[in-house]
Amino acid sequence: MANLDVREGTFSGGLPYLALGSGEPLVYLCGFTLNHRNPQPGLERTLTLRTVTPLARAGFEIYFTNRWPGMAANTTFADVAARHADGILDHFGKPVDVLGVSTGGSLALQLIADRPDVVRRAVVACAAYRLGPRAMTLQRELLQALEETGRYPSQAILDSLQGKLRSRLLRAVLTPVAVVAARRITIGNPTDAIAMLRAEYAFDVRDQLKDIQTETLVICGAQDDFWTPEMFAETACLLPRGRLIMYPNRGHALITAQEFFRDVTAFLSAPAAA
Repeated sequence: MANLDVREGTFSGGLPYLALGSGEPLVYLCGFTLNHRNPQPGLERTLTLRTVTPLARAGFEIYFTNRWPGMAANTTFADVAARHADGILDHFGKPVDVLGVSTGGSLALQLIADRPDVVRRAVVACAAYRLGPRAMTLQRELLQALEETGRYPSQAILDSLQGKLRSRLLRAVLTPVAVVAARRITIGNPTDAIAMLRAEYAFDVRDQLKDIQTETLVICGAQDDFWTPEMFAETACLLPRGRLIMYPNRGHALITAQEFFRDVTAFLSAPAAA
């Protein structure tokens, strides 16, 4: 198949996006990023496009969306959702489908809790009504490191791979590699990452789920290191129009799996539920 044209743009409120494909719009709220900008050409953009190109080829116009640069230190998660809601409404003028991954999944839940008028259907991938126990620990440690040094800590790279590093020997071998990799990570404005970490750390919409009428798919892996299977299931169960797909052998990195693309496409393409 021919390569899809990739277009860069900005929603109102300064939200940068990469757009590709044609068809019904699908706003893809990305996971946590250290820099509030579009993925740069090269490896960063190539890896990003792996997560969205199959959805574009399935007939959606994808808007891979990041947060805005220059985020104030006191920004709340509700503030982030409000800015996204305004950007979506200004651009499309109607409710559209939204897919959020990890931090973006938290944001999708905040969005349908606060501004359901801008979302047709929602997909919440690798996220639940609040951060899971391990996610909270790791975000607190990352936040502390960024506040103290302004740099990405090598320990965070190892922690993100914990599920794959059962061997102490393998962890010992990879530690020097992680140190070098962390030094190569460039953070343009650490205050953006710090503000977003603080905002998501306080995120919790559990008590609002029962009032959300948006059709929502919670899609996740039972082996996710950052949330528990019970939290995923509870999120879907408390949503009046929620549905759960949990892959027993998948973890947090399920968003490039063929079954993920298949099930998300089927959910978003199905006739509206009664």
